[in-house]
Amino acid sequence: MKKVFKIATLITALAFSGMAVASSATETLPQDSLAKQLNFSPEQTQKVKALREDTQKEIAKINTDALTQDAIVDMFHSGVWDDSAAKKQLNAIGDIQSKVRYQRAKYLFNVSQVLTTEQKKQLQQMLIEKQLY
Repeated sequence: MKKVFKIATLITALAFSGMAVASSATETLPQDSLAKQLNFSPEQTQKVKALREDTQKEIAKINTDALTQDAIVDMFHSGVWDDSAAKKQLNAIGDIQSKVRYQRAKYLFNVSQVLTTEQKKQLQQMLIEKQLY
């Protein structure tokens, strides 16, 4: 019984993490920390702000309907496991997370295009150390 509870808790956490990624993705685009760490000029700040707004629009277009489906939670409630439904829901959550990560990576690439050579080196190091996307 303990094992079933742990599995249920893990699956629920995965589902909620997918929701958190999609709902807060635009809030976690690393504009402010980048501006401080890379010492953006006013012009760079303005360009990055526009890039952030564009990325927020793209992330908002991502269909998150799969996050509201509770197929796995319903299985625990009913006591009947459905491999197909579980895989479908988890794949949908993974797909949403992948799309958000793609937009974040694209955002960081676009930011890098407005940086000086030295700032690009710093950004590359930050990417290696912190996995910003």
